[in-house]
Amino acid sequence: MRISYCLVMLALCCFIFTGCDAPSSTGGKDSHGDHDGHGHDDHGHDHGSASLPAHGPNGGHLFRFKDSELIGEWLHYNDNDEIRIFVLDAGMKNTLPVDAVTITPTAGNDKSPFTLESDKENGNADSYGFALDSKKLNIATTLGVSVSVTQGDKTLVGDIEAHAPHDH
Repeated sequence: MRISYCLVMLALCCFIFTGCDAPSSTGGKDSHGDHDGHGHDDHGHDHGSASLPAHGPNGGHLFRFKDSELIGEWLHYNDNDEIRIFVLDAGMKNTLPVDAVTITPTAGNDKSPFTLESDKENGNADSYGFALDSKKLNIATTLGVSVSVTQGDKTLVGDIEAHAPHDH
């Protein structure tokens, strides 16, 4: 337990002191795009699959859902601990409606799932995004998580692999 606590605290410190210089969440939906003149693919981490572009249409990182052509896009912000998830069609041109999004940590002792809230429930009728502002979720995402999306009677599952916090 002591080692897990130390690893989580180390990851948090690294994230706080060397995080990206991304725009704030209030400055638009691009939270982590090409904000400093270079893409993130030059940092040696790809957040999922080498066959996916560096960023999705909302400026986030991409991952694949298992046994599906659909793509997941996740965003994080520097001015808060919000994590936002979108589900994209195979061509990554359209954001698709889903019913629910749950993120479950894959590392550490506490694997309690996080249930994200729909943007539509928060008054944004034009968005199909799901988000949660949680420091624990933000740390868990850095350490690796499984994303479960319910769409009608189907459940899609994809992984956001563990990655080093971005240092710019």
